[in-house]
Amino acid sequence: MSECNDWNAYVEQLLLDCADREATATLRAGQSPADSGEGEPGVAALPTIYRGTQFRSLLEASWAATLDSLNIAWEYEPEIFELPSGAKYLPDFHLSEIGVWLEVKGPGIPRIEKPYALGEMLACGCEIASCDCAWPGGEMVIVGHPPKPFDPWSDERYTHWPRRSKAKVARNHGGFLRWTSTRRYNSWLTRCSGCARTVWVEGARLRRCPACGGANTSQLYRDFENRFEFTRLPWLSAANTQLDEDAAA
Repeated sequence: MSECNDWNAYVEQLLLDCADREATATLRAGQSPADSGEGEPGVAALPTIYRGTQFRSLLEASWAATLDSLNIAWEYEPEIFELPSGAKYLPDFHLSEIGVWLEVKGPGIPRIEKPYALGEMLACGCEIASCDCAWPGGEMVIVGHPPKPFDPWSDERYTHWPRRSKAKVARNHGGFLRWTSTRRYNSWLTRCSGCARTVWVEGARLRRCPACGGANTSQLYRDFENRFEFTRLPWLSAANTQLDEDAAA
């Protein structure tokens, strides 16, 4: 029964991937270069369809797939905020079950003033020991950075692997999640031992899970500990949505 369920899940996932690929190809084919909009400096934004949602870039779609792999519910660009400065700001993701807003940034010099301003605006201001807000410490604002590449040559588990095999593993690996909090606290990712959700925690959140309210007894991971893999969408990586030669090999 388990093998049958696994096979059905695999086929369902494959069909969804094919639908995403076809929809993305159609979308990009009808787009002119002037329609790409403004992304991070040096990054060409490729509009991408993932699970029925149109994203402004492949990077954002890959983050959505990563959140799915972590069992984190997400909404894409659901709300515009007016910051204390009067500027308007539309964060990329709202993770409503865990009280987190996620802003995705590409390589280069990211513009992070607005997410940092939102992080301060959403902070609750309570003392950590006495905070009883719905979201301890207030809703978090996290900046997601490009993933850190996986390096099997520096991993002792792959010491005796042939060079070609190491190269294939590195090529197929999505890399590791990298993020920073917009507030003064250190931030961690953890899987709640009570509700099994993956959650970000910092400050007052270290005492209990922001999703279920249970006491936090799970191990905490910082971004440099390379615990959570980023999900790439290689079948959507190019303008024509064709796999590159390395991925097809």
